[in-house]
Amino acid sequence: MKIKLLTTIIAGVLLAGCGGGNDNSVDGGGGQTPDTHTLQAFDPAIINMIAKYDCGDEKTGTLTSRTAYSGKVTTKDENVIADPSACSFTFTGDENTQDVTNSKSMNSVTYTIPKGLAQKNQLVTASPLTTYLTKKLNGAAFTEAAAIEALTELGLSELVNDGTIPDVTDLFSNTEAVINALPKNNKNRGTILATTMVLSDTLKSLPQDASIENIADVTTKITTSVTTEYPFYPAVGKGTPTDKIIYLDVKDTATEVQEGKPVTLPESKPAVEVPEDTKPVPPPTGGTGGSGDGGGNGN
Repeated sequence: MKIKLLTTIIAGVLLAGCGGGNDNSVDGGGGQTPDTHTLQAFDPAIINMIAKYDCGDEKTGTLTSRTAYSGKVTTKDENVIADPSACSFTFTGDENTQDVTNSKSMNSVTYTIPKGLAQKNQLVTASPLTTYLTKKLNGAAFTEAAAIEALTELGLSELVNDGTIPDVTDLFSNTEAVINALPKNNKNRGTILATTMVLSDTLKSLPQDASIENIADVTTKITTSVTTEYPFYPAVGKGTPTDKIIYLDVKDTATEVQEGKPVTLPESKPAVEVPEDTKPVPPPTGGTGGSGDGGGNGN
């Protein structure tokens, strides 16, 4: 009996020393470990985005997994985990990429994260907001002051001033958590979700060389129309939100508004969720940058 007990103890110690289990797993809440870093594509959560990083000094690469149903992907790449704040990130979508909440295609969508936003042991998000901020910074590193300016330009300054957004950096780095902290019957939640949706389509629709002022102008005009029609977006309902969830595709609207035409919203479409058990497809061949794995389920 003593020999069996000793053998069991030794086996347990060895397992703990080796980390045990799947060392590519992701904490469902976006938690980090010292030898990994988790990123998320969110507008809301987006499955099958491809993530690349640039950490300076020719330290570049592509994560070897796409984002999972949760929008998250975890990497063990030493270039990233050594100092995430030195890295900028680019997420791109292809024909496999979808918003999991409504199945909207995110093909050819690009989201970026500016250098300085990612921090050790903290989730970092790639979203329309971080993409707009990256354009605004034009190569400079993230600052909270620049983030506040970006929100002001996008018509969200009131949400900062009234305390709806208590931590601006959190909104950019962990967008999902900040939005989920707001009740679904809160119009400010609808305003943030409508803004990010419109901004995403505007960034996709407008020319790559469109000025930051042009992007903000088109986004705010369309968002005003969306929140007037759907104050609890993506829920339908004027006084209170209903159970009917929709989505909009305003890419054509963005082009028309840039051309000086009035805002005309397209017909909404029913939101049909991507099945929760959907797994990310294998990444394109040639991916580099250490092991990464998106785990957990989107909410």
